Amino acid sequence: MGKEEQLLSLSIADTIHKADAVVQKISYIISGFRDSDDADRDNPELDEANEQLSWCVTKIYRDVGILAERMGLAQLAASMAAEFKSIKNISEVHPPAGDIFFTSPHLTSARGAFSSIATMTQGTEITGLSVLETILENTPQIIELTRADPKKESDVQREVLKVLKIAFPDTEREPSISQVFKHYHPDFGIRSLMAAVEYKFCDTKAEVVTALDGLYTDMKGYIGHYDWRTFFAVIYTTDTLVNPKEIAAEFRGMKADTNWIPIVVVGKGGRQAKP
Repeated sequence: MGKEEQLLSLSIADTIHKADAVVQKISYIISGFRDSDDADRDNPELDEANEQLSWCVTKIYRDVGILAERMGLAQLAASMAAEFKSIKNISEVHPPAGDIFFTSPHLTSARGAFSSIATMTQGTEITGLSVLETILENTPQIIELTRADPKKESDVQREVLKVLKIAFPDTEREPSISQVFKHYHPDFGIRSLMAAVEYKFCDTKAEVVTALDGLYTDMKGYIGHYDWRTFFAVIYTTDTLVNPKEIAAEFRGMKADTNWIPIVVVGKGGRQAKP
């Protein structure tokens, strides 16, 4: 894969990130309407946001088509061109069922097409993600090797960080993921992999339920930030409290994004008993 294709892939990812931010802005503007009269009034801020979204989506379709052609995927390039030509309203947005945030169906479609070929231009990322996942799955072994006796989440994070820093020197503790109105901080971030990690320490099944609620909130905060493409949710339990398949089913029930990967592990430790 040539350098040009890699640079074009990064440019598309950046445009998708910008488009996501615009969609979120549109969502906040529309959610502020009190009634239909507000929706009918002239709104220069909304008009500008719609223009920005149109520009971004148009660029994404064009660039994904160019990338597909350069990679010899003529059928995909033709499909992107035909799909773009059929679009009636390029800045169309609508709320998905059961959510407050609006989405752009055309951005979603173009993102899907790009995702199918992005891994071809970012092969090192796949290998690195596999290594990262293996490290996270072996969290209990890391705790054993370091002879730690974790009492809380930060105790586990501290020991895992030592290993992550060796495997991935650019590992960051609580990197900032910025959205329009708020900053979010996963436990770990590895920019070279575009991957972030959240740890939850659970001593009881009730804490597992609370952890899942927290992860769902995190998903909403991290959505649409293309600098971070893969998220690992590690639930560290001190007993066999849940079946990993149950967690996977729970994720599907929450309609979790496919780029969120749940990992359930059982290790030593336990919260300090209250006096």
